[in-house]
Amino acid sequence: MTTETQPVFIGRVAAAARAAWWTLLVGVIIVLVQFLVYTAIAHVECLRHGIDWLMATEEGEAQAFILAFMMLIRVLLLVWLLICVFLSLWARGLRRTSAA
Repeated sequence: MTTETQPVFIGRVAAAARAAWWTLLVGVIIVLVQFLVYTAIAHVECLRHGIDWLMATEEGEAQAFILAFMMLIRVLLLVWLLICVFLSLWARGLRRTSAA
């Protein structure tokens, strides 16, 4: 890599890390809203029956499906967290090597 393109590359990696952290923050907010909706569905009888009717499932199947979907999103957010940490450390390492 030439010395002219190295600062541009470092800037792009740092920008990708910042964008990844903001995306993770939005994902966590979505999970929190989803948790509140799930809690409302689990504890309000008419909402539970309405969701079962809307999804055309037996009683409790929709709640299990929503719970499984929530767990999948949390696993994906964990993987995204690892990507964020990797990008941040990579950008930091690139900045250190270019300063030396």
